[in-house]
Amino acid sequence: MGLNAVKKIFLESLGDGIPVIPDEAVGFYKQNCMVCFHSQGHVSGVKLVTYYRDGNHIFEVCWLGNVTNQLIRAYAELRRATDYAACAIALLLIRELTEFTGIEQSCIGSTIDYYLVPQDRDDILLFNHAARLEVSGILKENENNTVDNRIAAKIRRLKGESSLPAFIVIVEFSKPWSKMVER
Repeated sequence: MGLNAVKKIFLESLGDGIPVIPDEAVGFYKQNCMVCFHSQGHVSGVKLVTYYRDGNHIFEVCWLGNVTNQLIRAYAELRRATDYAACAIALLLIRELTEFTGIEQSCIGSTIDYYLVPQDRDDILLFNHAARLEVSGILKENENNTVDNRIAAKIRRLKGESSLPAFIVIVEFSKPWSKMVER
């Protein structure tokens, strides 16, 4: 697999072209990402390698602001922060690497996290879902909790569930890296 040029993505851009993240929520998702990266020793400009069908994509994840003690206390539950941060990164990756964007959060029990629509959608067709997105985050991978194991489990779980295509994105914050597959 080839290595593509580095592309910058800014956490502040979470509201740009990702309708499922309202402007008021951008800061919340951004801060979850900042705390997760910081907990693993990373700062703004950290390189995130994403493995996707046509190669390895390198993104420089950037943000404005610093991780303060108050921010660390506000997002002290790192499992929860990892879930929200992984969703934010996955939605950015979907926007950057596919024709889709997140339009609607799914309900618990639906086996997916978000519904997707084409980025150039016609707002009249707003509720016509075109694809699905399943996300998972890992703060620090270990032998019992790997990106590949989570991908495999999610593929099994989504098998035969819907005729809509499904994207699975797993984000790991310590290296950091992610893997995205389409089913």
